[in-house]
Amino acid sequence: MKKIFTLIVICILVSGFAMQSTRAQQPVPVNFVVFEEFVKPADWPAFKEVQQKAVDLWKKHNLDVPVYTYQTDMNSVYWVMPVQNFASLDNLFGKFDALTKKMKDEDGFDAQTAFRDLSTSRGEVIMWSADLSYHPDGQFGQSPNKPYCEWAFCSIKSGHEKEASDAVKKYIEFYKKTGEKYEWDLYVVLLGHEMPMWILMTRAESPLALQQMETDLNKKYSKEFGEMWNAFTKHVNKIDNVTGWFMPKWSLNLPQ
Repeated sequence: MKKIFTLIVICILVSGFAMQSTRAQQPVPVNFVVFEEFVKPADWPAFKEVQQKAVDLWKKHNLDVPVYTYQTDMNSVYWVMPVQNFASLDNLFGKFDALTKKMKDEDGFDAQTAFRDLSTSRGEVIMWSADLSYHPDGQFGQSPNKPYCEWAFCSIKSGHEKEASDAVKKYIEFYKKTGEKYEWDLYVVLLGHEMPMWILMTRAESPLALQQMETDLNKKYSKEFGEMWNAFTKHVNKIDNVTGWFMPKWSLNLPQ
C-alpha cells in the first residue's frame, strides 16, 4: 500500500471542494479513500504471505487508522479508509510514514522491498450518498454477519446525474411502500479513472442468500422492477459488476 499513498494526496487536493461542500449535509463519515491493489493469480500466495506479515505488524504497533478490506473476484483487494477532513488526512499519512519506518527499524520489514513486483494499484475518492442509499432498519455500513458483497460500477452519462438520482429514488419509494427488506449503499466517485461513476454496493450472508432474496423479489415485482430499471438505465453508459468478500482479518479499528 505504501507505494500508492502519494497518489491519494493528489486526489484529495483535486476533490477537496466537492468533499467540503457535502460534509455538512450528511452524517460522518461520508468520504472514503479507496486503494485497489491488483495481484496476478500466480502471485497471490506470495502476496498474501507478505501482506499478512504487514497487517500483523500494523496490529502489533497499534495503528489506529480505520481500514475496511475486501477481496474481489477480479484478483484485487480494496483498502477503504474514511477521510474526515484535511487535518485528518495529514495525520493519516503521518501515521503510515511513522509506522513504515518503525516496521523497518524494529522488525526488519521493508515494505517497499517486500511488495516489489507483487501488485499494481490505483486510487479513488468516493462519497457515500445518504439520499440514494437505503437501509430500512437504519443500520448501515459493513458488518461481519454479511461478508459477501456485490458492487455495480455504473458509468453515468455526462449531465444525467439528476435524472439518474430521481430513478434511484423511485426504487427507495417502492421499497418503503412495499416494506421489503432489501438494502444497499450508493457511493459517488469524486475522483477516479472514470467519471461520472456511481458504485452500488449490496451485502448478504452469502451469494446464495442474496440470489434467493433477489429471485423472490423478482417473482413478486417483475413488472415494477422492469419499469424502474428501464428508467434508470436510460442514463447509464455501462454497468460492470464485481463480487467479493469482506476480510475482517485484514481490517482494522472498525466501529463496534
